[in-house]
Amino acid sequence: MNILFVSTTFPDAGSPARGTYNAALCRSLAQSHAVHVISPRMFTESFRQRNRYELPRSLAEVGIQADYPTYWYTPKILQHRYGDQMWWSVRRCVQQVLKSFRPDAVLSYFAHPDGQVGLNIARLRDVPSAVIVGGTDVLVLPDHPRRGPAVRHVLRGTTRIMTVSEGLRQRCLSLGCSPEQVRTIYQGVDPAVFHHGDQQAARQKLGLPADEQTLVWVGRMVPIKGLELLIESCVQLKQTHPRCRLHLLGDGPCKSLVQQQAAELGLTDMVHCHGAVPPEQLADWYRAADATVLSSHSEGLPNVFREALACGSPFVSTSVGSITEIADPAYSLCVNSRDPRQFGAALRTILDPAYRIAAGAYQPRTWDQCAAEVTHMFTGVLAATQPAATAPLRTPPQPARIG
Repeated sequence: MNILFVSTTFPDAGSPARGTYNAALCRSLAQSHAVHVISPRMFTESFRQRNRYELPRSLAEVGIQADYPTYWYTPKILQHRYGDQMWWSVRRCVQQVLKSFRPDAVLSYFAHPDGQVGLNIARLRDVPSAVIVGGTDVLVLPDHPRRGPAVRHVLRGTTRIMTVSEGLRQRCLSLGCSPEQVRTIYQGVDPAVFHHGDQQAARQKLGLPADEQTLVWVGRMVPIKGLELLIESCVQLKQTHPRCRLHLLGDGPCKSLVQQQAAELGLTDMVHCHGAVPPEQLADWYRAADATVLSSHSEGLPNVFREALACGSPFVSTSVGSITEIADPAYSLCVNSRDPRQFGAALRTILDPAYRIAAGAYQPRTWDQCAAEVTHMFTGVLAATQPAATAPLRTPPQPARIG
């Protein structure tokens, strides 16, 4: 099977930590199928990189091919037209790819704008399409007065919708998607990378003191991640656990605000920002941690926690999205309130060694299992010779006009 994958959330050689979950899925799919990736890059990034994007060697070695066309869009305005703008931006790249790569199915990540482009390509080639929804695209965007209709167009028009949790599946059904259309396919982890190991050896490798208690946060520093709650919760934690340190792994527009808040609260010795780290180093952070933490306003089912558990790290999180589907009171704590005192109390509790011992019994799901379900999904659609939807979207340019 030839699978065309479309998403802005995919790594390149200069940003190997970007969309590692999508890279992992494509890598597993590439064991049995030909996989070509189209990963648009925002024009603001392309100017900095001078359009010199390359596929990471680890992905090229398994036969994946990728293109990184520039995505031109209107920042912060006309967001309901982002799908149109992305399609206009990448259509020539799509035309070139389709000259030599004839997809049997198109898979995209994030409903809008990426999913709209994936759907356009599928309709152009008359093949089935599927979009992976991960959280915000169905939890937040559909409520936007103008962008919401564009998201619903994609969800209702695509052949299949893959949700990373049952909670997100229910959300898609509430948006008018049919039960036959939506599949819950849980993400996996790479057991060769994320596995148990000696905590002190991991700390030594990372240069961390052996006698400190270590909390790890992983993600992109954006407002929806609610880092202000986590930082404020550390004020109490410092009083009772002066040797505890919070390590933030990731970059983003809120990084300077986080550092400023930590300084204002007198936490510069406790809160440390390290920037984004590659997956292989991320696994060492999980093994070194006493716990992994998230304080988001909204989430789907973040793979951060599966990776952390696979490495023996328990977790604390705000009780949002579908996190409770993976939570177990033996190795996790979910906080219903955004009260820093309550979240801080959970941080103190999770430092009990019993939680880390319990996390050691967690059995992770692999990306190969996830890829097998994706293959089964597309195989079933193709075997039934179900035609892709042909009714045109209202807003995008007609795919037949490319070139």
